[in-house]
Amino acid sequence: MIRLKLPSVVPLKENHLCSNKEEFARLVGETIEASGGGAFFKVLGKVRGRAYYATMLVDDRKILAVEVRDVDSGDTLAGEGALNLIKEMLDSGPVIVDTFPLSDVDVKISIVDNIDVYNATPKMSLDELCPLVPSSTAGVSRVLQERAQEKAEEQGPRETPVARKKPAKKLKLVVNAPRNIEPYLRPFGNRIAKYAKSLGVEVSTLRIEAKEVRYALGAGVGVHINVTIEGKPNSSTDRRNLKETLESFLYREASDLSEEIGKKVVIRGVNLKF
Repeated sequence: MIRLKLPSVVPLKENHLCSNKEEFARLVGETIEASGGGAFFKVLGKVRGRAYYATMLVDDRKILAVEVRDVDSGDTLAGEGALNLIKEMLDSGPVIVDTFPLSDVDVKISIVDNIDVYNATPKMSLDELCPLVPSSTAGVSRVLQERAQEKAEEQGPRETPVARKKPAKKLKLVVNAPRNIEPYLRPFGNRIAKYAKSLGVEVSTLRIEAKEVRYALGAGVGVHINVTIEGKPNSSTDRRNLKETLESFLYREASDLSEEIGKKVVIRGVNLKF
């Protein structure tokens, strides 16, 4: 299991897709700028076809602690090996990221809480992981707001047209699973549909087929899941990495679902129909 502990802070972004290292660097810059102290990141990605889940603690200049877990085997890697693996994750792309801005005090507390991982991690500058792109989000936003205000004052008051809302299409969620785990899978399906929508896919039907599997040699019981997604991507959706991105999200959700159910959840297949 991942040992890095996260302080009780509100995430800045969740399930944010970074298609390449530059987008990740920009996200790092935005997150650190939001707090001025440092940040905590959860990163899900693939290296040579295997899914990995990384957690990383940084201050405003360097990486302080990193751990990486193999999603399938559960093996955990720390130290220099973890740093090299997260580099490969970013080079391979895409990755899904949760970001948590930390104050200076939060960073210090996190070091104390994770002192073993901190000691095992070589202190690498953030620029070595990926060239940081300074975030100018706040400045750009302020300028745009000022220009919009000036334009509005020049034009004077005007009536705002009332937009007619299109009726939302209802998701058809089909779950075929043992009765004892079905209640866990419906929220799971809704999370999948919500994430797919964030990628530009309007899901019409989502099917989850799950069965319990008893492992040999007394290794316990697991849950194997196949997911089928039917829907329509919008015209701006990048379809090239869509399946891989959805799979990465499902692997991560499966890890959380395993803890909820108390049994190892394995995603056996993801089928897209659109």
